[in-house]
Amino acid sequence: MLLHRSLASLLAIIFLHIVKQVQSTETVLKTALGDHPFNKFQEVNKPCQEGCSLYGNCNHELGVCECPFGLSGPTCQTQLYPACRTVFTSGGQRIYLGRTAPRNCYCYQQLLKGLCLPDDESRCAFHTMQLWDSLYCFQRKETPEEQQLSELPERIDDPTYEWGRCTTSRTGTTQKHVGLIDRLPTIEDISKSVPLSRCTARCYEQGVCQDWGGQTRCLCFAGYRGEDCSVSEMAEETFCPDTCGARGKCIAGFCKCDAPYWGLGCSRSKAYEPVPGSIAYPYFPSLKIYVYDVPPNVVGPHQFEDGDINVFYNYQSFMRFEEMLLHDTNGVRTENPYEANLFYIPAFAYYSTSNLGDPTGAVVRAVDWVASTFPFFNRTGGKDHFILISADRGACYLKRVPQTEHLIRVTHFGYERQNITDMGQLLHNTEYGCFKAGRDVVMSPFFKAKVPKIQELRARLEQPAGLEAFIAKKDVLFFFSGDIRHNEPEYSGGVRQALSLLLSNNSYPDVVFKGGYMMLGGHEYEDLLTRSKFCLAPYGHGFGIRLTHALMHACVPVIIQDKVRQPFEDILHYPDFSIRVSKAELPRLVEMLRAVPEEDLVRMTKENSRIYRAFLWQPELGGLAYNFTLASLWRRVSHFRGELYEAGVRR
Repeated sequence: MLLHRSLASLLAIIFLHIVKQVQSTETVLKTALGDHPFNKFQEVNKPCQEGCSLYGNCNHELGVCECPFGLSGPTCQTQLYPACRTVFTSGGQRIYLGRTAPRNCYCYQQLLKGLCLPDDESRCAFHTMQLWDSLYCFQRKETPEEQQLSELPERIDDPTYEWGRCTTSRTGTTQKHVGLIDRLPTIEDISKSVPLSRCTARCYEQGVCQDWGGQTRCLCFAGYRGEDCSVSEMAEETFCPDTCGARGKCIAGFCKCDAPYWGLGCSRSKAYEPVPGSIAYPYFPSLKIYVYDVPPNVVGPHQFEDGDINVFYNYQSFMRFEEMLLHDTNGVRTENPYEANLFYIPAFAYYSTSNLGDPTGAVVRAVDWVASTFPFFNRTGGKDHFILISADRGACYLKRVPQTEHLIRVTHFGYERQNITDMGQLLHNTEYGCFKAGRDVVMSPFFKAKVPKIQELRARLEQPAGLEAFIAKKDVLFFFSGDIRHNEPEYSGGVRQALSLLLSNNSYPDVVFKGGYMMLGGHEYEDLLTRSKFCLAPYGHGFGIRLTHALMHACVPVIIQDKVRQPFEDILHYPDFSIRVSKAELPRLVEMLRAVPEEDLVRMTKENSRIYRAFLWQPELGGLAYNFTLASLWRRVSHFRGELYEAGVRR
C-alpha cells in the first residue's frame, strides 16, 4: 500500500512537472511573438545620388550605385586603379585587363592590393592575376604614381621609361612582386603591342594596338568590335548574366540597366524589409532562393585575355543555372532575403580560374562582401549559402577558411576521399577532398547537344517496339574514344591508362577503344556511341563529360570513377540505368559486360529514356538539369536544418 502511495505521489510530481514545462513553452512562445506581426514585409526604395545612372545602376535595396569594374563612388567616377587608364579623363573611363599589352607597373601594384587576398597573394579574383609571372610592365621615370598611365611609350627604348617584370616568391606565404629589369623586352615579348596612337581613333581606348609587319590594327577588348573597337557588343551570350534580361545593355561585361532595374542581369526591381516590429523567419513549405547582387568590383565576368571572354561550353552550367534562376520569379527565386531559406552567392569563380585553378580568392571576396553587407551569412556561418564552381576539379582547390567552411558547393566533380595526394599542392582539405556528401551537390555539366539528332533518336525510341529494335541493331559491345595521357598517372585516376594497356591491341571484334586526343571525328564518334551497348564513362583531369555523351545516345554508361559521386546521385538511382565498376575489376571488364542479360540491357535503356533529361540544360530538349539541381539543393536545406550533413546519400 505504501508502495502504491509513493508511486502515485511520484506520478503526480511528474505530471505537474510536464504541465509546468508545457506552460513554460507556451509562455516563451507568447512572449516571443506577443502582439508582433510575423513575416510582414514592406517594399524598400532607397535612393542613390543624382548622377549615378550616367555610368552605373542604382541599387534601391542598399541605396548605393552599382559601378562597372574599376569605377566606384556615388556616381561611378572614382578610379580604383588609376594607373591602369590610358588617358587622363574627368569622367569614368573603364579599364580592361589582359596580358597581350603590358600595363603600367603601378597598375599591377594597385590591382595586387585591390584584387588579391591580403594574407595570401596567390589567391586573386581576376584571371590576369593568375598569369602574374608572365606579365611585363613599364613606368615613367621620376613621375609620381597619380600621374602614371598605361599608355605604351612610343619606343620600347625610350630613356624616360623603365621596364619591369612581375614575379612570385613562395617562401612561407606566397607574395607577388613588381621589379625593374635591365634587359628591355622585344616587341614579340609584348605581343607586338604598340602605342594606341598608331591605330585608328586610338581603338577608342577599348582595345590594344598591335603592329603586324608594319600594319597596325586594333585587338578589341571583349565586348567591342569594329576596326577601331567603337561598336559595343550589346548581347554577348557568354559575357553578361542573362544578357541583361532585355532590361539593359551589355557593355563589356557590365549590365547598364534601364531604370528602375539593377542587379545581376538587371533582374531586380523590388526590395523588402520587415515592417517595424515584425518578426522575420525563413519560409518553410518550399524552396526560396535569394540571389546576392555582388558588385563587379568584388567579383564578376571579366575577359580572360585581351579580347577573349569565351567560356568553353562544357563549363557554362553556372551561366545556364543563373539565367533560369533569375527567370524563376513565380516559384523559387525571391527578391526578399528575409523569407529566403537558401542564398546564392554568384562568385563568378570561372572568370578567375578558367577551367583550372584556385577559386578561393573570388569566393572569399564575394563572401566577405555578403557577410559585411547583409546579416544572413553570419547567422548560420554560411550553411544556407551556396556557390557554383564549374571548373574541371570543382571545389578541390577551394581553401578551407572560415568564409568557405560551411558553404554548399555545387560542382561537377564529386571526388570524396581522405588524404588525396594526386591533385597537387593546391589541395589542402585532407578530411574529404573535393566534396562532402549531404552538404555539397554534383550537378550535370553543360552538354552542347545537336538538337535535331537528339530529337530524332528519342522519337525512334518512343515508337512501338522502337527501343527493342534500336538495341537489336547495336553491334558494338563496349566503346571509348578519348585522351589517355600515359605520362599523367592522376588523369582519370589511372583508369584510361589501364584500359589502354588492356584493350588498345585487343582481339575483341566488338570492342572499340581509341586512345588519343580527338581520335575520331564528330559524326563517327556519335555513330559509335549509338551503335554501342556500353560506353566508358571515366573522369579526366577533373569531371568527365562521357557520362552525358553515353546517356544522350542511349548507350549504357560504364562508370569507372572510384570515390567520385555522380550528378544528382542523391536523387537518381544509378543502378537502374548504368553499370558501376571499380578500377580493380578492369581486367575482367569485357567478360563482365558480356554476362549482362539482354533483359537488363533493355531495362537500363528504358530507364535512360526516363532520366536522360536530368543531364540536359536546354529547354528545347526538355532539359531538367536546373530542376534536378534545385531538388538537390532543397534536400540540403533539410540537411542543415536537421544537422544531417552526412544524410541523404542514396546508394
